[in-house]
Amino acid sequence: MTAFSLPNNTHNTEQDSLDNWEESIIDLFLNAAISVGLPKSFGQIYGLLFCRDESLSMSQIMFLLNISKGSASQGLRALKKLGAVNSIFERNDRKERFVAEIRLRKLVSGFIREQAEPHLDKGTARLDNLKILLEKESNSESLARGARRENILLSWHRQMSRLLPWVKMIVGKSEKLSSLNSD
Repeated sequence: MTAFSLPNNTHNTEQDSLDNWEESIIDLFLNAAISVGLPKSFGQIYGLLFCRDESLSMSQIMFLLNISKGSASQGLRALKKLGAVNSIFERNDRKERFVAEIRLRKLVSGFIREQAEPHLDKGTARLDNLKILLEKESNSESLARGARRENILLSWHRQMSRLLPWVKMIVGKSEKLSSLNSD
């Protein structure tokens, strides 16, 4: 039994270990999660569910990834909030089971809604606070430097506020185009 294996009490029809290609994909999503500031377990969980055709219970996820119940629970809750994971209930199984959302539009929209937009909203308040601090600055050199930086940040904030709706729209259209091309 490897560190990623499930105990023998699981359903015989389900794969009880990770294939090499699955480990590679899980690693890819782990690194992607880290790169955007999310815990690595979020990437691991999403990567595992992305690889599987069947739904998995939290205990199966814990055993396959060798992660704690806390990491699994927190990761699944956050991924559901992002729209990256859906929970389902199957017949004759009282456990909640999970599947990955694999439509790019849903993933990007969820990430923007839960991660990017709140930061932009907080950014407005922080920029307002920066303006107040600059108004109180008595050192003229510091005030001039701060004002230049404030203008750069205001410009970035405006650009990101304009860009995010376009990103959502483009991703939505690219999904529609790819489904048309596959028909």
